[in-house]
Amino acid sequence: MIADVPGRDPFAPLRDAASAAARNLGFANDLQKLAPEHWQRVLAAVEIRMRMRGIALPEGWREEFAAQMGRPGAHTVNGPKS
Repeated sequence: MIADVPGRDPFAPLRDAASAAARNLGFANDLQKLAPEHWQRVLAAVEIRMRMRGIALPEGWREEFAAQMGRPGAHTVNGPKS
């Protein structure tokens, strides 16, 4: 589970990183409508960005983040897990 910090949205840094990654990869900024393979590239970029910031993401973060972004289901299980 993404860490809960009172008064803060725990997904805000992930959303910011995902939006920046999608933009930098040349994808549309509407993360809900990305093709599954593009979504996987965005998730990989988010993981790298968080790691560079010294933030360790918990097991299952991809599924939890995808559900929070309105992308539950098969689109979240492809690719390497963190």
